[in-house]
Amino acid sequence: MPDLKSELMKLSNLSFDDPGEPDMQTNITPDHPDYPNTLGVSETFFNIIRDNPGLHRSQLIDLAHKAGVTRSSSSSLLGQFTKRGLITAVDHGTGLVFTAIGLAYTKGYVHKPKAKAAKVKRVAKETPATQSMPDNPIRIIETVPELLNALSIVQARELYDALKKIFGA
Repeated sequence: MPDLKSELMKLSNLSFDDPGEPDMQTNITPDHPDYPNTLGVSETFFNIIRDNPGLHRSQLIDLAHKAGVTRSSSSSLLGQFTKRGLITAVDHGTGLVFTAIGLAYTKGYVHKPKAKAAKVKRVAKETPATQSMPDNPIRIIETVPELLNALSIVQARELYDALKKIFGA
């Protein structure tokens, strides 16, 4: 079994550079297309809105797509930014145009000050005067069977006695 010292000696002789290529490192600047974007998707899209105020949804999504943000993410972020208060959406007759409110992207929710509702004093409701119903409401009875069904036994006996006096029996 080889020892560690001999294995390390093998590694020191290795070269990782291609032969014939000079030992120089290429500088990648932010303008270079291979420059890695260190901003997140949300911050990138916010910067696009900030730098291009007054554009419509489709125009912003196209710009973001060119910057590497997917169309579905851009569309979703427009709604989220509007709800969070990072951008405003104003209808100018031709559709909504978007404008950034701040100069820099803010993570999390931006609390918009809400107008406080005026306190309303509660007033007791006036109840309409209840009409008192008579104990025996007047009902119009058109037939004799209805009359007989409507009378109590006592009332029916009184009616019988009154009719007996009138017509005699």
